[in-house]
Amino acid sequence: MAPQTPTGSDYVQELVIGFAAWASASARAGLASLLQSFGDSTEPDYLAIVPVYNRMLAIALLVVGAVIAIGLIERILGGQMGLSWNLVPRVLIAVFFAFSGFSLVQYLSGYAALLATAWSPDLAQYAKSLTDPASFEHLSRNASAGTLGALIFTALLTILMAVLVHLELLIRAALMLTVTAFIPLVCVLAIWPRMTAAAIHLAEFLVGLMLSKFVVATVIYIGFGLVIPAMHGAQSADGKAGWLSTGLAILLIATFSPAILFQALRFAHGGAGGMVRGWGAGVVSMMTMGSVVRLASGVGRRGLTRVRQAVSMARSRGSTTSSSRGPDS
Repeated sequence: MAPQTPTGSDYVQELVIGFAAWASASARAGLASLLQSFGDSTEPDYLAIVPVYNRMLAIALLVVGAVIAIGLIERILGGQMGLSWNLVPRVLIAVFFAFSGFSLVQYLSGYAALLATAWSPDLAQYAKSLTDPASFEHLSRNASAGTLGALIFTALLTILMAVLVHLELLIRAALMLTVTAFIPLVCVLAIWPRMTAAAIHLAEFLVGLMLSKFVVATVIYIGFGLVIPAMHGAQSADGKAGWLSTGLAILLIATFSPAILFQALRFAHGGAGGMVRGWGAGVVSMMTMGSVVRLASGVGRRGLTRVRQAVSMARSRGSTTSSSRGPDS
């Protein structure tokens, strides 16, 4: 029997299989880099901001007296958000968190980083099953064109995901360092009840940053948990289809739109926008609006009374002058 001559479709198939093999090997390196990103390499180095935090703490302690004075003045002027009997506990709590904020954030950040590595062993198994030579050979020879295309797309998406997620985690570390440096000042300003909202938004923002790595790791684990079994022909327990498409959609969300994930979770919802709005509202509310309105109303009434008196005096002088000239003329 004469040997069969390879056709164009055979060459295309071999080319696709070779490209899939290259993409899978690259995906293994990408997953290894991704697993490393969920470790200590993307955690903030808090020792770098110790001098900054100490100086910010000194500045905060210098303005304690001014903040207390502003709160007492508002209470004297009749404001509802001033300081009265709650002065002593608010000062003690604010100073305590100003001193211990650095250690508290560093302690909680360590446990949050440990929580983000909960899925690392499973992701390592997925990386092995995705790039194992025997498994890949079986998958590439017996898979349909759609499954092979999904394998290539998943591998390329994994490479891109490793880069983007690493950048996002680096930005997370930078934000955590920046926000932590302002903890003493925000705590001292929170002595005044009008500035409590700024401290709450700051705490929400820090909690969201700490848990964001765990959120991204969990979503990536869910995505690969749907994609890898679907490419190997596994079926869902209730017989529903769509494992592969759903898993790819989850990986796309984790790669390009992580903000959607944080908006769906309440502990991560206090993002930068909320913090900025809270700070802006706190700064605007530093003016005792009720007292200012009452002061402006009193000044306006006094000015209007003086204007009326001046007008009446001018009219009386004019009438007196006209009456005195009448008989002479």
